[in-house]
Amino acid sequence: MFLGRAASDIADEAGRIRGHFRRRKIRMQAENSPLTAINDPVHAAATIILAIISEDEMIDDRHTGAVRKVLLKVTNCLQVDEAVIYARWACDQIGDTVTVIEKTTLFINQRLSEVEKCELLDMLEETAAAVPPTQHYKQRVRKLRQRLGFQVN
Repeated sequence: MFLGRAASDIADEAGRIRGHFRRRKIRMQAENSPLTAINDPVHAAATIILAIISEDEMIDDRHTGAVRKVLLKVTNCLQVDEAVIYARWACDQIGDTVTVIEKTTLFINQRLSEVEKCELLDMLEETAAAVPPTQHYKQRVRKLRQRLGFQVN
């Protein structure tokens, strides 16, 4: 009887552990899904820029306005509005700027030329000038440059 109860307890614990790992796997997939769903370079750029300039802050009209302004230089108003809305939602879902950089640069490296990557960095710099950058700004730009394949000082 004692062995039967012990075996039952072990089986229950194993089930709980398996459940924990399944839930963790699902949670990790759900966290990254807004980023893996990006299929447009404008959406990717908006998401990266917004994540970096608003890290550790609540996203507000200053942030979205700065992103909107730089994106209007490369695409039309309708696409900019859609990209900024998506970026704001994705950043709210993820909450970790490093994850945003890592996941979106995979897509960007496949889709953008070296010149376009430089333009992305210029757009980021312009938005940071419009909105005071956060304390992690330089680290995040460095990480982005590295992930885009540029030399990092």
